[in-house]
Parts: sequence; C-alpha cells; structure tokens
Amino acid sequence: MDWDSINRGATLSVPDRLSVDLERLILEGDLAPGEKLPAERELAQHLGVSRVSIREALRELENRGFIDRKPGRGTIVLSPGERSGIADRISSAVSAVHPEIRDIMELRAIVEPPIAGITATRATPRDIAQLRELVEAMEVDVTKERYAELDRAFHQAIAQYAHNPLLELINEQIAQQIAPSRASRYQTKERREASSVAHRRIFEAIAAGDPTTAEAEARAHVLDISKQIALAATGANDEGAQG
Repeated sequence: MDWDSINRGATLSVPDRLSVDLERLILEGDLAPGEKLPAERELAQHLGVSRVSIREALRELENRGFIDRKPGRGTIVLSPGERSGIADRISSAVSAVHPEIRDIMELRAIVEPPIAGITATRATPRDIAQLRELVEAMEVDVTKERYAELDRAFHQAIAQYAHNPLLELINEQIAQQIAPSRASRYQTKERREASSVAHRRIFEAIAAGDPTTAEAEARAHVLDISKQIALAATGANDEGAQG
C-alpha cells in the first residue's frame, strides 16, 4: 500500500480527513477485507500526523463498521457482510434466487432513489467530502476497470451515508449482483461520461441537503441504465451498462 497517496487536504479536521481517505481506500478495494493496517505509530510516521489523529480517525472508521480493532491483534478491514449478523442469510437468499440483471435493475429502481433522498438529509460534512472526491475521480479519464471500482464505491458510499446498516447491506447485495455488468465491454467512454454527469447531479443534490432532487436524480440515473441494458441486450447476447 502506498500510504503517501493519502490526501491531507485542509477542508476537514485532520482526523476527519484521515478517516475519509482511509475509508475511500476500503470502498475502492485498495484495502481489502481481512487486510491488517499498520500500527498507529507506523501510520502516524507515514502520514506525518500525530498518533492522536490516527487514533481518532480509526475510531471513526470502527464506529462506521469499516474496521475491527482488538488489542494484540491490530486493526483489520471488515467486509460489508461482516458488518451485520444477517448478512449471510441475505446473501444466501439472493444467490439461491439467481436473479437476472433486469430483476436487479428493478430492485435498484425501488431501493436506490429513496436511499439517496435519505442520505441528503443525513450526510455529514466528511461524508460530503468523500462523495465529492469519488465524483471528481470519476470525471477524470480513467480505464473502464478503474471507473467500475469508483462507480461501485460511489453507490456504496451513498448507502453508507444513509447511516442505516440495513440499507447499506441491501445495497451491497445489489452491487455484488451487478458487478460483472460494470466491467463489461459495453462500458464505452461515452457511457462513462454520461454516468459521471448523473453521479454529479446526485452528489450535488445530496450536498445541498435536497432529498427530493437527490431521489429524482437517482431514479433518472437507474432508469437510464436500465434502458442502456435493454439496448445492449438487443444487440448482443451479453448485457451491461455503467451504473
């Protein structure tokens, strides 16, 4: 892990800035579930901050369910499924159904827009900072694989910032089901650009604390993806559309 890549901007307090950046590494998969973080002293030396700031940042991530800290064992990154006792049952149930992509998109249209609306009323300043950085990262010309990682992280973050673990868990199950379509060869540069515009609109509504617009923009985004999937399905045997 290149700890020098941590962005120590001045828009948030040092602990909040650290927690945002570490959380993004987890959301994007750079810090994988089960991975052990360096000790507080080592992280403080790498990042040029105090151990107190590191401790506060890790406490925030622990409260949010991203890491687990135990004396003598250290700090371990948790998977989304480990953040809820009912995760295994939901995952097993979804896998047993073998849903098709159109079923998943229908579920997204029902679930994601209200989540965006809730997040608009509950997101904290550090939550908004995280979403802004994810949106800005997607607006740069990146590979489709990198875009897929950021795309997943953005939607996962929105669900996380509703501050309801059940909504986060449902969103994670949806993300697992649509992961193959996010990386498909149908992810053209034009589709990624259109998706980035939609993500920007959703973010701006959330940042403005406007639940009605956030929900409407999220719904328009999911419906547009569904249309693209339908078009792709008529032209090939594969399916896919950026989300």
